[in-house]
Amino acid sequence: MIPLRKTITWLQPARRSIPLLGWACMLLSVWAAAANTVPLEPAALDYTGIREITSADPNLTGDGVLIAAICRSMTYRNEIPLNDYRFNMDHDALYRGDVAFEDNSDGRFGISSHATAIAGLLIGQKDNAKHPTLGTFNYRGICPDAAVDVYEFHRFGLYLYEKRAFEADIITLSLGEKYEDWWTRALDNLAARDDRILIASTGNGQSDYHLLYPGAGANAIGVGVIDAAVDENGKLSLQEFSAPSADHSSSGPTDNNRCKPDIVAPGTAIVPLHNSPADYTIEKNWSSLAAPIVSGTAALLLQKAYADPTLSTDIDRPGKNALIKAILLNSAAKLPYWHKGNISSDDDTAAPLDYTQGTGALDAVAAMKQLTAGRQRPGKVNTTGWDNRVLNAEKDRFDYIIDAAEPNQMLTATLCWNRVYKNEFPFKHDLKKDTDLRLELWGVDPNEAVEDTLLDVSDSINDNVEHIYFRCGDSFAAYRICVRFNEQQELTDTTRQRFAVAFRVTEDTATGNRWWHDLNGDSRVDGMDHLARQLIDSKIAGQIAPTFLQQALKLSAERLALLQTHWADWKPYLTDFKKTSE
Repeated sequence: MIPLRKTITWLQPARRSIPLLGWACMLLSVWAAAANTVPLEPAALDYTGIREITSADPNLTGDGVLIAAICRSMTYRNEIPLNDYRFNMDHDALYRGDVAFEDNSDGRFGISSHATAIAGLLIGQKDNAKHPTLGTFNYRGICPDAAVDVYEFHRFGLYLYEKRAFEADIITLSLGEKYEDWWTRALDNLAARDDRILIASTGNGQSDYHLLYPGAGANAIGVGVIDAAVDENGKLSLQEFSAPSADHSSSGPTDNNRCKPDIVAPGTAIVPLHNSPADYTIEKNWSSLAAPIVSGTAALLLQKAYADPTLSTDIDRPGKNALIKAILLNSAAKLPYWHKGNISSDDDTAAPLDYTQGTGALDAVAAMKQLTAGRQRPGKVNTTGWDNRVLNAEKDRFDYIIDAAEPNQMLTATLCWNRVYKNEFPFKHDLKKDTDLRLELWGVDPNEAVEDTLLDVSDSINDNVEHIYFRCGDSFAAYRICVRFNEQQELTDTTRQRFAVAFRVTEDTATGNRWWHDLNGDSRVDGMDHLARQLIDSKIAGQIAPTFLQQALKLSAERLALLQTHWADWKPYLTDFKKTSE
C-alpha cells in the first residue's frame, strides 16, 4: 500500500488543491496529448528510459513519495542569504505541484532560476508549451505527483546541527562544496541513521575538477553529467547524449581516494523560466540537472515498490537507502570507454568504479526491471535480483549462485552499505563502528569435481560500494557471487553490517553505441576521430608530439594512453567507422 503523505510538524504550508474541473481538464489534456504527435520535453527523459516506464505504467507519477529539495539562496547580503531559493510556483508548468516551502511562503517571491529548473524536471506538467526555437511541446517532469518540501540550504543546516525531526523518502541537492565539512558528514549520518535516499550532484568539472560534497560523500548517490551531443554546427542536442567529460563533469577519485561519481545522467534540458509565467529556457551540461533526474527516477522506483504487495515488505525495511543505491548503480548502462579506476589494463580490484562514469548512465528501464525482479535469498537465484540482509560474526558470508550459460553475456553485481558517522557535531566518521566488505565472483564447476575458481574481486578499503562487471565465457555455466567481510576485518560478537546487493546477467549493451567512434571525447564524431583511429591502429600515435594531438585532434595525452592501453578490448566495438560517422 502506498504510504500516506507524511506530515512535518514544523511545516504548516497551505498546499494547493486542484478543483474538480481542473482534474477533468488535466485528464482531457493527457488524452489529447496521447492522441497527437506533439513532442514531449524534457527530451533527456527519453534518453534515460523514464518515458518508456511511465508510458508502460501511466500510474507512475511519484504519487505517495516525499522529496526534500535543498536549495541554496542565489544572493547574499553581508553573508546572509536573501531567501531567493524558491521554485516559481506561478509558472504554468509548476502551479499544480504539491510543494511546500520551509518558511511557509508560497513561492511567489524570492524565486531562484536554479531551483525552478530542478522543479521542472521533477514535477513540471504543461500541455502546448512553447519555445521560440523548439515550437510547441508537452512538458512532463519525471514525478509530477510527488510531494516536494523545499528547504533553504543555510536554515536546513540548523536541522542537521540540532538533529531535528525530518521526514522525506529522498533528499536531493544540486549544490555542494569542494571539501568535506560537518554538514556534509551530517547528511551522510542522516542517510544512514534514518534510511534516507541521499542524491546529490558531484560538480561541473571545468577548471579545478573538484568533486563536490555531499555528492562525493560515502552514503550519497553522487551524480555526474553526460554531455549533450554536438552537431556539425556546434549546436547541443536535447535528445542525444554522448558521455561524461572532465570538462563538464567532475571526476574522481576524491581527496581520500574514493571513487565518485556513482552514476551519470543527462544535464541538458529545457526547463521553466524563473521570471515568467509560461516561458522556458535551455540549460546545458550541468550536474545540477543530472541529480534531480536520478532523484525523480528513485521516486518512481519507490512508488512502484510501495504499491506492489510482493515488493513493499522487502523494500520498506532497514537498508532501503543502500538498496535503492545498489539497484540504480547495478542497472546503469556502461558508456563507451568505461573502465575501473586507473588507466591500467588490469581490472582494478581497489577502485570499483570508473572515475568519470561511476557505474555508467542512468537506465530507468533496467532499474525498474532490477527492482521488480524482487528479493533473492542466498543460494540459487534468478538472473536478475537483489537482497538486503546483515552480515555478522556467525554469518560472515553469503553466496548467490546464478546461471549464465551463454558466452559473452555480461554479469554485473553491485554491493552497497552505509558508513557510520557519530551522531553529534561535527559528525565525524566513526571508525570503531565501521566495517569493510568485499565482493567476489567465482566460476562454479558443473561437475563439482574441483573447487570453484575465483574470477573477479572488488575490494576497496576506501569505498562502501563494490562493483563487478564481467564477461561470461565458455568455461562456466554458473557463477557464484559472494558477499563477505574484508579479510582484514576483525570480527567480534558485536560485528554487524547490513548490506544491499544487486545482480543481473544481460547482453552486452555497449555494442552498437555510436559514441565508441568519438575517440577524442568531444561529443561529436568527425574526421578528427577518424584520423585518431588511424594513428592508433598504425601504432605511431605515441611518436607524435602531444601538443599536435591536443591542438589538431583534441586528443589529450591521458585519453591517448587510455585508448592505447585498452585498444585490443575496445577496437571490436568500433566497426564500420565510415558508415557510422556519415
